[in-house]
Amino acid sequence: MRAALFAAMGALAACGGEGLTPVPYTTTRVAAPENVDHTELKIDVFTSEDECNGVDGRPREVDCEDALPYVDRRSGEVHLGYRFETPNGRGEPMAAFKESIEVIHQGTRVVDADGGENYTLTPHDPVDTRQLYVVVIDGSSSMSETTSSGKTRMREVKQALRMPAVVDAFYPRDVRTGVLLLQFTQGQPQPVGGKLEILGERAEYLRRVKKLRVLTGYTHLYDAVRYATGPLLEKQTITDAVTSNDLNVTVVALTDGFNNMKASDTCRDNARRLSDLLQHLSVVRSETADQRVRPSVHTVGLGFPYRRKFKLPDDGRDMAQVTPRELCGTRYIDRRIDGDLETRGIDNASLAWIAEVGGGRSYVKQRRDGLGDAFRAAAAKRYSWFEVRYRVDPFYLRRAFTTRLRLRTGATAEVALKLHPSAWLDAPPGLVGDDGWSQHQSFGQAAAVLIPLMSVFVGLGFLAPILFNIRRAVFGRSSPRGADAAATVVQAPRPPGRNPDGESM
Repeated sequence: MRAALFAAMGALAACGGEGLTPVPYTTTRVAAPENVDHTELKIDVFTSEDECNGVDGRPREVDCEDALPYVDRRSGEVHLGYRFETPNGRGEPMAAFKESIEVIHQGTRVVDADGGENYTLTPHDPVDTRQLYVVVIDGSSSMSETTSSGKTRMREVKQALRMPAVVDAFYPRDVRTGVLLLQFTQGQPQPVGGKLEILGERAEYLRRVKKLRVLTGYTHLYDAVRYATGPLLEKQTITDAVTSNDLNVTVVALTDGFNNMKASDTCRDNARRLSDLLQHLSVVRSETADQRVRPSVHTVGLGFPYRRKFKLPDDGRDMAQVTPRELCGTRYIDRRIDGDLETRGIDNASLAWIAEVGGGRSYVKQRRDGLGDAFRAAAAKRYSWFEVRYRVDPFYLRRAFTTRLRLRTGATAEVALKLHPSAWLDAPPGLVGDDGWSQHQSFGQAAAVLIPLMSVFVGLGFLAPILFNIRRAVFGRSSPRGADAAATVVQAPRPPGRNPDGESM
């Protein structure tokens, strides 16, 4: 039954679709996905059962019913399943950050608007990858200030780092990881405890966290991130550990204020410095960089954002170039940091920019629990494959359309997929789930739509003979025109002197 249903739906979907592949159990057809050349990863969109079940000896644990393309024209929703691959075809697990994937429908970016959610990202099959976490903690004098909970900022940080959930995230039970704990103020960050050492055991990590303390001096945040993503990773101790254990490098930088080099610094001064740091991150994370020590960078801010409505530019330009107006807004460009801006909150704009170019995420939290959530997210699991669902006006799904997926953080990857909904037959409309999104109905319900339709076709095939027999029964059998004339036999004259048997007369 399942095979027959697939054949029937494939035949219906294939009508007029030369060069297109029918999506199993739907009336949608797809063209071959087109990946952009010269990117670091490939986005492998699942379009057939073979791709779900594994091809070329590559096993995959993918549920085809959840992974294959699905178009619901009634609700205006599109669903795709995909995974990331390296150039040699090996699956590349990734973290599930919704902001990391850009969804573009017919050239227009799909964004959440009007308080609603226009697209979702659902990860599948978590994979524990080997990681080296470089945790860089602000040790400037402001970390001794008291929070609203009555604790010093440094104490909040230490308690967050010691939370069981955070320790579990840094040290999963079934995969090898390590933590390098650093502190910074001005100058080069220093290892906590005085010795540059990768902490491979939970007990030693907890002992080092206890040694975090408030130092003195200004907050050289940009220099600290540059060191953790550059000179630190070039040290023989680190490169040997990373390469021999096949570790991925994740940097987590925490601060409670602004990058501040001297008392007279204004926000304008940080625009050029931030641009320099972002250009450095672009280089160390480029395609030509050593992939073994290619870091991703997450930022954590302890406090309140001083620019609450800040948004990163979205004009497609080079993100490593920052202007004073973009960083500070018109209101704060020439305001001093020391004793002024730092009292209004933390520089959430810089933190967002660093994470964007660094391939990570930025978090602004106020207390221990929030910091713990941020640390856990920075140490997030990676996943084998993903589902993306988005919605547009149903009008735009009445004809063929192109969906483009673009990876925005962590690496470069982009794919375009052209989908062709059937021009004359809709699949069964989806059922709205508890999350508010349509879920395609089961194969049996698809059959409930197709079987009556196929019955109509079969009935039409019998209708013509039935009508012909009824006509014969009512009007009787009649000869076609000219039948009598055709039946008249004209005999040719006999040759003279011969009888009918050919004998001579």
